[in-house]
Amino acid sequence: MKKKLFLLLGGLMLTIASAFGQRSLEVKDITTPRDVFSGQDTEAGIVISCPANIKLTIESSHDKVVDVYNTEDKGEEIFYYLRFETGKRYRGRKLTIRADGYAPVTIMAELNPKELKRYQLVDPDVEFVYGCYYEYRKRGTEYFQQAMYSEAREQYAIAQECSDCPENSGLDVLIANIDSISSYKSKAESAFELMDYELAREYYGRVLALNPSDENASSRLFECTRNYNIDCQKNYDAAEAYRYEGEYEKAIALYQKVVDANCQNAVQASTNLKALRKDVYSRKQRARAWLYEWSKSAPIGITTGTYKSRVGGYFSLSFNPDLFKAMQKSYNEVDEAEFNVSFGWTVNPVKKYPVWIFFGVGYTGVGEFVDSEGNRYFEPEESTSTAMDEELPVYGEEKNKPDFKVYSGISPEIGIAGKIFNILVLRYTFQYRFSVSKEYEDKFSRTRHAIGIGFCY
Repeated sequence: MKKKLFLLLGGLMLTIASAFGQRSLEVKDITTPRDVFSGQDTEAGIVISCPANIKLTIESSHDKVVDVYNTEDKGEEIFYYLRFETGKRYRGRKLTIRADGYAPVTIMAELNPKELKRYQLVDPDVEFVYGCYYEYRKRGTEYFQQAMYSEAREQYAIAQECSDCPENSGLDVLIANIDSISSYKSKAESAFELMDYELAREYYGRVLALNPSDENASSRLFECTRNYNIDCQKNYDAAEAYRYEGEYEKAIALYQKVVDANCQNAVQASTNLKALRKDVYSRKQRARAWLYEWSKSAPIGITTGTYKSRVGGYFSLSFNPDLFKAMQKSYNEVDEAEFNVSFGWTVNPVKKYPVWIFFGVGYTGVGEFVDSEGNRYFEPEESTSTAMDEELPVYGEEKNKPDFKVYSGISPEIGIAGKIFNILVLRYTFQYRFSVSKEYEDKFSRTRHAIGIGFCY
């Protein structure tokens, strides 16, 4: 009996000694507001990190098996990635974390959908849990994430001097990144002071590419972007105003700034810029021209067009005086009222010579007054005989008025034009006519020749 009592007491003492001999792990919640679980909408996650020499086993009060879907070694530290279902049935969930030589640790794991929690386990009784190198590197990384670059650089430099620093530590790259960030920040601040927000934005973007957690650079980047967009709109509006006022060179310069800065309205600015440069080039080359054009059948003619190094276009209108007489209803004076409309293209076959070939298509209309039988109408001469007056029809009455009939024709044309001292323009046009109806072919002259002279601007 006494022997059993001694054995029971001995076992109890060993258990108590073992419990007091275990060390404690400290749990640090390192969750950030930006953390979101990337799994299903009904799931949540927990990431637990600890020194790589400590192996963890994890139990849940509400799950038969804890879903540790991934583990990852990062230098002297190991990360455990856990996935959980969420909902009312999991309220009050607790995780028990066990490690050899340490007392169990309990973590509350009541999670909302898509929530991600991060915890770090450390031994508070050990100054360097991971060794000299990793501890100073870890401190440097913490300073780096807080954008405390001089402090981070100092910790990385000390880590390089540690006896356990590996050959391929990569600390040289980290220190070089800090030096680059310092340079970028200095250039960004200088550009910002000079209100060169596009350049400042570029350098702040480079800082964030190396350290996305730099809140100061992120804030300044937002401010630069806002000011940059304001400047873009100001330059675009000013370019529009200069264009409207005819100050094309100033408008071109501002449109170009909008395009170079890749502003939000750069596409429209590029379209306007091309059109404006084309217009300015045309003006410098005096590509536009106005001419007076004469032909026997239609002596009053006007033509306008562009005569440049590439393809241009033209438009022509001509008529004869009988058209005005027809409008005045001078029946006996109207022989054949003719008018022509044509358009087409101008081509410079050899750039070094100021000579253009042009071709196009047109419409020719010839009109005359006809009586009810379709014959050419002549107004009868006045007579003194009242008897005769009673027998003759009175054409002043509505029913006896003659009709103005128009005969239509298609008129393709070709010609040649040339500039003299880039001031005067001479133009010759040959037109061939096709009557729409063969019945009226005699109403048209088969061909038409026209000569024009004018000025270019």
